[in-house]
Amino acid sequence: MNPRSKRFIFFAGKTVLSLGLLYWLLSGGVLERVIAETRDRFHPVPFAIGLLSFAVSNILGAFQWNTLLRAQGIHIGWRRAISLYYVGLFFSNFLPANIGGDVIKVVDVYRSTGRGGGAVAATMVDRATGLAMLTILAVLAVVPTYSVLGREPFLILVPLLLLLFLGAGGMMLSRRIARLTLRAVGRIPFVWVRAKTESVLTALFLYRDQRGALLRALAIALPVQTLRIGVHYLAARSIGVEAPAIYFFLFIPLIAVFIALPISINGLGVRESLGVYLYARIGIPQELAFSISFLAYLIGVVVSLVGGGIFLLRSGVPKRAGAGAPPVLQRDDRSR
Repeated sequence: MNPRSKRFIFFAGKTVLSLGLLYWLLSGGVLERVIAETRDRFHPVPFAIGLLSFAVSNILGAFQWNTLLRAQGIHIGWRRAISLYYVGLFFSNFLPANIGGDVIKVVDVYRSTGRGGGAVAATMVDRATGLAMLTILAVLAVVPTYSVLGREPFLILVPLLLLLFLGAGGMMLSRRIARLTLRAVGRIPFVWVRAKTESVLTALFLYRDQRGALLRALAIALPVQTLRIGVHYLAARSIGVEAPAIYFFLFIPLIAVFIALPISINGLGVRESLGVYLYARIGIPQELAFSISFLAYLIGVVVSLVGGGIFLLRSGVPKRAGAGAPPVLQRDDRSR
């Protein structure tokens, strides 16, 4: 089977999963009840505050990403970082791939700096840092919610995710693992694949000597992820659901981890299904649970339109001489 056929089958599978889950959730008159409940209960003020919160979280998110870029020696300026971050957000919502926006950002950085490996590494660590902070917040939320949710089996995922991120971070900072990994990659028979993989891995392992940048990025991730969790809380308030905020600090990290997996179209279906399941644990009906997830997603889509406007209005990105190849195709200076 050729690569194009594999990509088509993979995309078709994700589409079937997303549409199948949405159909399962909304069949039997549920969609009509969701529309009626949302229309009758909607309050614009919490929704507007949610829009503002998400917009601010993305400005802070751009600072987090740029902090990691600077640790790689990539300097694009704070205004440009914010611009690219919003453009990436737009494409993440409107391309049928979970990492579409990240690809756009990496390509843009590569074209202007020629540092493909460093851009990929910074973007990967940026994603991981956000998920790690969400996991930390979920761990902290377990204690005050345990009296209500202590018998729920999904709670075991929280410490497991924390151990996963701690293990991944330890591996990235280990010099021995770095040597073993690069040695294994050096045995890849395809020269092109080997060179590009080495470039990204070498850039990733640079963060061993940039722990201050990692700590700064993690510190910025705290308000970023708090604001994004707050968006879901405000989405709930916009339809009159007054669930305690602490439950959102437990539920949203779990949802975020699953929608980050490349198993659906931009998390559609998975996000709503998990929302319905988790919110039911605290007595929120299916129709309102679906509305909360959908309204939070709608907030993200609306704010991301800013990135679409920036993409249409900005001037062309200057290309480095000889940088016509895709990102990560040339090794960074530090990896030579």
